[in-house]
Amino acid sequence: MPTLAAYPGMMQRGRKREGLRECRAAWLIGVSVREYRGIEAGDRTPSPVTYERISELFRWPQTFERPRP
Repeated sequence: MPTLAAYPGMMQRGRKREGLRECRAAWLIGVSVREYRGIEAGDRTPSPVTYERISELFRWPQTFERPRP
């Protein structure tokens, strides 16, 4: 599993690989551009739901377990 220190670089590479700008990636994930930039820069930690959306967008394996009802 990647460490949190590697996470910002992974996000940026994933976004560029998909040919997305920050504003489009933020919209697809469902967060503000400001929040997206903070996550990509490593200044913010995404919630498990946001991480799940990022994982789906960039086709990463999901490492958080879904909460049980």
